[in-house]
Amino acid sequence: METLKQISMSVVIKLGMSKAELPLTLKNEVEIMEERIKSEWTGIFSNSESGPVKIDWSGGEWTFSPQKRRVYRYRRHIGWSTPQTLPPCKIKAGSTNDLGYPGGRLFLFPGRKIWIDDYKITVKERKAIFYGTHSSFMLGTGRQFTATLTLSSDQDDDGVDHMMMVVVAQSEVDGEDDEVKVQDFVRVDRGDTLVSALL
Repeated sequence: METLKQISMSVVIKLGMSKAELPLTLKNEVEIMEERIKSEWTGIFSNSESGPVKIDWSGGEWTFSPQKRRVYRYRRHIGWSTPQTLPPCKIKAGSTNDLGYPGGRLFLFPGRKIWIDDYKITVKERKAIFYGTHSSFMLGTGRQFTATLTLSSDQDDDGVDHMMMVVVAQSEVDGEDDEVKVQDFVRVDRGDTLVSALL
């Protein structure tokens, strides 16, 4: 269970609040916590299904940017257009974030629109939990889900970090957990060093 101090620090970081009014000791701890989040959670993560995704975190806002994934659009009478990179998905606390179809791909619901309402970071457990809704054919209001990103505490034999995404969607009928999707990602960069062999 988190202490009041840890919860307060998480809220300051998550909402991107000013640290100017904080006591010096708390301000220093918040800055250390922010740096830890940036060092552990940002970078390029990849898997065989969705390809590489660059994750950025700044001022309480997450940005998930698909890398090297191209979308080809067909135009009438012209043929195939030039490749276009998928747009980034940005998630900010305190508002509903409409991620559209790119969010559906990111959160393992391809072909569905995604809205993220909130997220929670537990630095100690190395988890980020996203709470959202995806479009549903049966329900006009959408279907709720949680997506948990967990960084592995151990590196594999090659010294590579892993991140697991587990998405749990509630049943459209009785609200019980109904659908579970799992995807494993491998960190392919740390800072400016890119392991191109894994891309």
